[in-house]
Amino acid sequence: MTLLKGITWDHPRGYQPLRAAAACWEKRTGHRLEWDVRTLKEFGDLPVEKLIDRYDLLIIDHPYMGEAGANGYLLPLNDFLGAGFLASQQKQSVGPSYESYSWRGKHYALPVDAAAQVAVCRRDITDALGWHPPLSTVHLREAAGLLPRQYKMAIPLCPTDIWCVFLTLCAQFTVGNFFTAEGIDSAAGSWALELLKQWQSFLHPDSLRLNPIQLLDKMALEENIVYCPFSFGYTNYSRKKFPHHRLTFIDAPRFGPGEVSTLLGGAGIAVSSKSRHRDACFDFIRYVLDPGIQRTVYYENGGQPAHLTTWLDPACNEDCGRFFAGTLDTLRHAYRRSGVPGFNRFQEQGADHIHDAVLKNRDGKSVLKQLNNLYQTLCHAII
Repeated sequence: MTLLKGITWDHPRGYQPLRAAAACWEKRTGHRLEWDVRTLKEFGDLPVEKLIDRYDLLIIDHPYMGEAGANGYLLPLNDFLGAGFLASQQKQSVGPSYESYSWRGKHYALPVDAAAQVAVCRRDITDALGWHPPLSTVHLREAAGLLPRQYKMAIPLCPTDIWCVFLTLCAQFTVGNFFTAEGIDSAAGSWALELLKQWQSFLHPDSLRLNPIQLLDKMALEENIVYCPFSFGYTNYSRKKFPHHRLTFIDAPRFGPGEVSTLLGGAGIAVSSKSRHRDACFDFIRYVLDPGIQRTVYYENGGQPAHLTTWLDPACNEDCGRFFAGTLDTLRHAYRRSGVPGFNRFQEQGADHIHDAVLKNRDGKSVLKQLNNLYQTLCHAII
């Protein structure tokens, strides 16, 4: 028996489907795969190089691709998985998920989980009020003003997530073209930062300390947050068996007629370049990304599959309150972050700058200057 080790993130959506798939795979192959977890913040920030000596399989965020490829941390899957298999994964990609794990023509991970920032509401309350979610990003204040005083909008704006919302706003403002060799386009960055500061007047006061999981928990357990325009979606909260108030996930608001919706999230599965069990790793990847497994074992154990067949599946949509159907257009038009080497370090530090700027109402020009100096220092290999 071969023993493999994997690392994912510490949420039922992150570990339950992988552990269930590993148990089924073990019965089929005799190989054992144990999954450890790290925090949601570590999922986004902990460098891949600190994991590759201990783990064979890694669940990672796509902005690591340039760093991983440039330094040989992960195996290029094109060299080991057949062209037919990769072509099938590309065809069944939810939005740009498949392409997000490529760097200079090589794929260093494949999407196992698909997500983007979407909108979420307490439909039981908003329907009773006759209140409708806004379609436009610039109408959030107006829509919030139509809610009775006891109800609030909220957005997860802890440092990691305020950065994600900031990038979403920049992408909407420029239809996805706001990074230059110097950094972030000043008009887009200033507009986004100003909106974030303005929103503090009507958002729930806990917004600046919440991550998506904490926000969704509050919405499901309490009665005062009824709408969020930008949060990474979690199908767990919309399922029939969810023990609290079920949440409804819908397409996020956009800015004008632009085709760009929100920031792409999700998770990819990768193989450490240090693994001594490569063939077994590739076999598990083929297994867990099979559409039949994605639609059954993976989904049924709390997963949010990356395979399009699940997002279009009537039974899965009926079970999760049309989570997939209700947000698919947002996923299809999501903005993919750069995979340029150093981008993971840039966004970790940049997040603190944006959070501090909103918290202290700092001048936008000075904040953008700091961000762009940081970008030029850390993201030197511009492609």
